[in-house]
Amino acid sequence: MTLTLLDLYNTASTQEWSMYDNETTSDAEFEQSLVLALNKAVQEILYSYPFKFRECTHVILTNAGEASYDIPKGIINKDDAGNYCVKINSKYLKLADNPNSLEAKTGIPEMFYTTGDKIVLYPVPEEKFMVTIDYTTLAIGTDAEGEEIFVLKNDDDTLTVPEHLEELLKNAIVARAMLNSIASESDENYSAYKKQSETAYRLLIKYSKGVGQDKSVKF
Repeated sequence: MTLTLLDLYNTASTQEWSMYDNETTSDAEFEQSLVLALNKAVQEILYSYPFKFRECTHVILTNAGEASYDIPKGIINKDDAGNYCVKINSKYLKLADNPNSLEAKTGIPEMFYTTGDKIVLYPVPEEKFMVTIDYTTLAIGTDAEGEEIFVLKNDDDTLTVPEHLEELLKNAIVARAMLNSIASESDENYSAYKKQSETAYRLLIKYSKGVGQDKSVKF
């Protein structure tokens, strides 16, 4: 099973008081207001907590004399000691405090800094090295061609989530989308969807923590 925009859309359409057609077969029939609500819910949920399934490793193979490389589309992770997870083999590279003061030098990189969408290694690599960057992706899924996406647009756009968490994530997204769509907190449906949304979110966090991890959820 894969969790697609079409699945989210039709599930949301079946919710109580929903005014949308729940037998939609393609994005040509989508009501954009519901698509916007679903995307807002996806971003609020996935960007609100460091879910393990959103952690990735970016690999750079350096070239001799080349210092600048594409940076992954996400947030570079830190370990428990506060080190940025940018490494050559098992050695951490330090973040350069003042890049403008660095003198021209080649060798084995010991530091890095970022500028725009690039990561710059210092000293400039003297040969081919493998640099790994552990990061939390900002992408939410993939399109039909397998390319990373940051917003759901097409009916077959797919969210990236382990299979055992798909139903939990779907419940959390749909409940949050419905909650956000209600204009007033005095609406009779608001409290029910608020409770449903909070419960679904807690369950998603609890069961995304992995084997041997503390399953308690603190707010």
